Amino acid sequence: MDIQEWEQRHNDAFYNVKKALPYLEGMFVAYNSNIDAIKHLTDKELSRLIGLFNEDNIQARVETYPREIKEPLDFMARLLISMREGKAAEIPTHTSDTHEWLKENLGFDYARMGGQAGIISNLLARLGIKKVVAYVPWLSEEQAEYFVASENLVHPKVEDGNVVLKPPREAFKPGTESKVNWIFEYSRDMEIKCGGRKFQVPRDNRLIISSRPKWIRLDMDRKIYEHLDSIFPIDGAMLSGYQMIKEQYEDGSTYKDYVLHSVKVIEKLKALNPELRIHVELTSIQNRVIRKAILTEIVAKHVHSLGLDTVEVANALNVLGHEELSYSVIRKEETGITSLYQGAVQLLKDLSLERVHVHSLGFYICILAKGHPLTLKEHRDALLFSSTLAGAKALNGKIENLEDAEAGLDVPISSKGIEDLENFRVYCVGKKLCTPDEFEYGYLYGPDHDAVLIPSKVVDKPKATVGIGDAISAGAFAAMLARMKQDRA
Repeated sequence: MDIQEWEQRHNDAFYNVKKALPYLEGMFVAYNSNIDAIKHLTDKELSRLIGLFNEDNIQARVETYPREIKEPLDFMARLLISMREGKAAEIPTHTSDTHEWLKENLGFDYARMGGQAGIISNLLARLGIKKVVAYVPWLSEEQAEYFVASENLVHPKVEDGNVVLKPPREAFKPGTESKVNWIFEYSRDMEIKCGGRKFQVPRDNRLIISSRPKWIRLDMDRKIYEHLDSIFPIDGAMLSGYQMIKEQYEDGSTYKDYVLHSVKVIEKLKALNPELRIHVELTSIQNRVIRKAILTEIVAKHVHSLGLDTVEVANALNVLGHEELSYSVIRKEETGITSLYQGAVQLLKDLSLERVHVHSLGFYICILAKGHPLTLKEHRDALLFSSTLAGAKALNGKIENLEDAEAGLDVPISSKGIEDLENFRVYCVGKKLCTPDEFEYGYLYGPDHDAVLIPSKVVDKPKATVGIGDAISAGAFAAMLARMKQDRA
């Protein structure tokens, strides 16, 4: 694959999508936002943290692979696991004890908007989408301050029995507490020594300690649900945060109640606009029951598009009964990209989707059902646009507007991504998914699906990693919808 050719394609795609974005009427984004307390760990701070514990106890806890943070030792174990593997992870905590311990023993560098829906809402508003309707069931006064103060970003609010759209800072629920997550970012090549073991961090990444207070409910206000038509016109919906659904609640309700509520919202949105496209953004979900319920009861047959990373592909495959393929994706050997492609195709089939967008470090894969809207070039433009956004976000740590996003065009394409795709060429041509020429364009033609592959832009030393995946998924989905509207105009 010619890097210069792909650089030019990024450039052309960015300006093609930029022209198309004004055709969008609006986007609906729900459900999760929170305040992120960010800490970039240094070698010195990590050594000090390890020194607070018996190192043998840390290693013993690492072996148990805690799925929840119940005490500081669980945190240390999951931090070392994440750093050893260089993999992002999100681990829940249901008490405030860990939060207090972290404040006392470490502290944070700064705070910012967190949660997929919060991050995506702000990004879409900054890209100049005419109307972005955010919805957060637990919108507190403090949380509202982290939303962009812009006329095109609104939130539904019940006033005098009616539903009106107001800036988030005028739509919060008085007395609502804030949800605060801790994000620990670490850098590639850090050397870790603990309990007689030593390793080097393979890549920049982060560990998220996700606050799951007992009062959190992933649901929609009845009045807002009854008057969902008030948020229209919108062209698409991006839904996330389902990982916060619990198996059982103190009041006797279960995950089944909240799954049913979620599906009802999706069905009502589609009934109000049959042309509406709905995307679900997946994230790390420790609970297998909830993971499976989200995939088989919310995503399957109800939504059009799914966004996820390599680890999330493996986790989804595992819970859907494809253990061998899941393991092959996680191993990341030379044939890892082949397994990832096969896994994404399997998800498209199992979940009856129109589109599965996988972002991996250095390349993206988008699997499309036959009869999908747009040409493969237009879908490729959407992915290339999102790659440019990711480059800009990693380079500067933020995107304030479309002009800021252009900085991503100067970020180089990942040579590792090119190498991974080149390794995949033999499989694709051998399976007659494409000719060698078609592969150069990133186009694949399966028997019951099509696919687009692109090498992506990667910053060696990113200013931040949180929110990059959200920028990729939101950028590509919005770009796709914009091109669809432009084509119909």
